[in-house]
Amino acid sequence: RPSPFLTTKEAAAYLRITVRTMENWRWSNNGPKYRKHGGTVVYHVDDLNDYSTVWNRARGSGNGT
Repeated sequence: RPSPFLTTKEAAAYLRITVRTMENWRWSNNGPKYRKHGGTVVYHVDDLNDYSTVWNRARGSGNGT
């Protein structure tokens, strides 16, 4: 069973943004929730989905689902 946690690189690909954007969001406290597992930053898929939904609605591009 695959892990629900993604690295920064995997999370960026999942959201279709750059790793740099993910890092900038994290440094500015303006992105999805993250955790550190053994010193590695990881993102839970549910948190990425929640953030994406809110972000898209705020931008007016949500599809209402």
